[in-house]
Amino acid sequence: MITRCVELEGEMIDSDVRAMVDNVRIRQMRGGTVVTHAALGALRSAAQKSTATSTREFMKELDENSKYLASLRTASIPLSNGLRQVLTEVQRSATNNADVQQLRQTVVGATQDFERRLDASIKMIAEIGARRLKDGDVVLTHSYSSSVIGILKRAHEQGRQFSVFVTETRPELEGHDVARELAAHGIGTTLIIDSAVSHFVKDADKVLVGAEAVAANGAIVNKIGTATIAAVAHEARIRVFVAASTYKFSQETMFGELIEIEERDPSFVLEDTEMRKLPCLSVRNPAFDVTSPEDIDLIITERGVIPPQAAIMIVRETKGSLSSSS
Repeated sequence: MITRCVELEGEMIDSDVRAMVDNVRIRQMRGGTVVTHAALGALRSAAQKSTATSTREFMKELDENSKYLASLRTASIPLSNGLRQVLTEVQRSATNNADVQQLRQTVVGATQDFERRLDASIKMIAEIGARRLKDGDVVLTHSYSSSVIGILKRAHEQGRQFSVFVTETRPELEGHDVARELAAHGIGTTLIIDSAVSHFVKDADKVLVGAEAVAANGAIVNKIGTATIAAVAHEARIRVFVAASTYKFSQETMFGELIEIEERDPSFVLEDTEMRKLPCLSVRNPAFDVTSPEDIDLIITERGVIPPQAAIMIVRETKGSLSSSS
């Protein structure tokens, strides 16, 4: 049996892992939860078809594939938390003298367990968040968030009558996907250009956004433009809610680490052919920004609704639960 790994920058990266990463980058897969599912699925596939003959070789493959996946979205905390849990579980099994087949089974079990808990958290967020909407509400949202969409759909299923402003979310236009999904569900939806937020926010009752990460101080990392929208809403006295699973709370920020903000391909903003015509022109395309906790009213988690100042407690609890999970 031939191993399906490829040599890449001095590391042995499984072909399914590389294909998944390329697919995410090409398609710009929407939302941290979706990307986490895809990454853990690729890691599970790599483990199942690994031809490693020793525990040491298997652990080396797993570590390298995990590092490669983690580099896909450095700001995605559910991705890093999921990979951390898998590695912790496998290391525990290896310490208990598990053989390669048992380690494969551990990877499968750990990835599936994390995915189940992540999905369960989103369902609970939908239940809790739906209670925050009432008849007649106008909600403004930005970017693609499984948790936000879950809240809006659940509130609609419960019979609430409300409408939603959805920003296009340039340059990758994931707001178009959100608008299609909500409208198809029967929710009154208006798609607006990003720069029109200050014009429409006065007509909104709530701003509801997701998060790629939540820092220990209650700041959130989310799609670029979120910080501006939250600041505009705060100035207009519109409440800002963030929907985020506790698996998106960053342990590293408790110790002063910063969440890295990735920059994406500038060709999403300006085509390569145009850039080549203008050698003195540069294009910046940061994927995310940081929203101050002062501009956030509440964070909706599967454990309940908290003020951003309470994020540090969730980080501490999450750190303990992830390190002790089995």
